[in-house]
Amino acid sequence: MSDLKRHIGQKVALATAVFCALLALPAFGLFVWLWMERGLADTWVPSALAAVGFLGACTVVLYVISRPQPPLPNEDAAVDH
Repeated sequence: MSDLKRHIGQKVALATAVFCALLALPAFGLFVWLWMERGLADTWVPSALAAVGFLGACTVVLYVISRPQPPLPNEDAAVDH
């Protein structure tokens, strides 16, 4: 396992990513239910799908933000020109 640790902002981003992923599940269920009950012609169906897409994108972005990063090199390190 890696020695890299998440700082507090990355932990918050990870928790929010998990929350968004959990919210996407009932939104997807709502989309399927609306699709079966009302059909694609109803305006609520694409809106529910857009909510699923939005929550999924938020999950991915927040997870990438939450990944621990390697430390930056020292400023005093020799630079090759």
